[in-house]
Amino acid sequence: MKLKPWIKILIGLALGIAFGLIFQKEYKILTLLGKAFIDLLKMVVGLIVFSSITTGICHIHDPKKLGRIGLRTLIFFAVTTLIAITFAMLLAAWLKPGAGLNLPIPVSDQTGRVTLGVLDFLANIIPSNPFAAFVNSDILQVIVFAVFFAYALILAKDKGKPVLEFLESVSEVMHTLTHVIMKYAPIGVFALIATSVGSIGFKVLLPLGSFLICNYVATILQIVIVFSLCIKFLAKLEIAPFYKGMKDAIVLAFTTSSSSATLPISLECTREHLGISEDISGFVMSLGSTINMNGAAIGQAVASFFIAQAYGIELGPLKIIVLYVTALLSAIGAAGIPGTGIVMLSMVLNAIGLPLEGIALVAGVDRLREMVSSVANVLGDGVAAVYVARVEKQINVEQYHAVTWLE
Repeated sequence: MKLKPWIKILIGLALGIAFGLIFQKEYKILTLLGKAFIDLLKMVVGLIVFSSITTGICHIHDPKKLGRIGLRTLIFFAVTTLIAITFAMLLAAWLKPGAGLNLPIPVSDQTGRVTLGVLDFLANIIPSNPFAAFVNSDILQVIVFAVFFAYALILAKDKGKPVLEFLESVSEVMHTLTHVIMKYAPIGVFALIATSVGSIGFKVLLPLGSFLICNYVATILQIVIVFSLCIKFLAKLEIAPFYKGMKDAIVLAFTTSSSSATLPISLECTREHLGISEDISGFVMSLGSTINMNGAAIGQAVASFFIAQAYGIELGPLKIIVLYVTALLSAIGAAGIPGTGIVMLSMVLNAIGLPLEGIALVAGVDRLREMVSSVANVLGDGVAAVYVARVEKQINVEQYHAVTWLE
């Protein structure tokens, strides 16, 4: 029987833990394997972020979709995602899942870190040479360049279409390459975890439970409080029918850990069960499956706090601001497929100056996080579709309230 990728990663995690506990030492070959896996992740981040954000902005500003509905949808996505990040930060700061690990900061991260003021930071995110930004893995500069480049493509109109089509191909190729890299994730996770456990022992294991709890609680709060209140007070509809109507999408998102794979079912749920017009559901749900990742943003924020606490690195006000921005942008730039969260986490860690080696601490349980976060991603899109459709009077209210668990 062919094992699922996430099961292989969990096996790699378990074997790495066992190996590290038994031998209680570091092996150079494992260190090199772990570094190679980290480097593979770093290799794809720049082009994934650039191509995804550029094409995403160009699609958002498609004249056929731009305007009142588009703006309202984007604002809703941004606000709910920022609220999700806030939940995640507060819980991680309170529970402190990574505290007590006291991991030594890698040598590569002990040099070259420069503390910037706010004005210096703002000045430094503008790339004087975009190619240098790619070479130096300065992801914030890559993002800024992507925004300006997308704006220029929009202004170029027809002459910019070949470039846009090329970047769409690049984006697809990079997501395929991510799948290829993630095939080696079990080996990379084994090497990184074996090295970590071998050097510091059993104390690395217990915080993983707290890490998952932080993610789950933040996700549940987002669903139960934020999404439900949006349905009740913004859309002015009953709450229960929404979850009844989205039940098929919830189950598929949980089992596949993929909001993209769930999109066809999500569209069917919003149209057939919730009574939303095809125009609204098609636009909002399709756009949301690409750029509205509440669950993913929660995962980035909790993982960043966890890794910072594990290495004893303080996240000051400026880094918190950067974390808000990068977690939001990583949620926008991430593909709705399993494993992408780990790739995007390297972008977030790089931006706020945390060791990329910390990815090993959370990689093994990332699939367990993704199962729940994917549900939040899909439901966030559904709530946005209901809200926009209600405001635009493109929802059949009678059909919405008539939905049952049996449908």
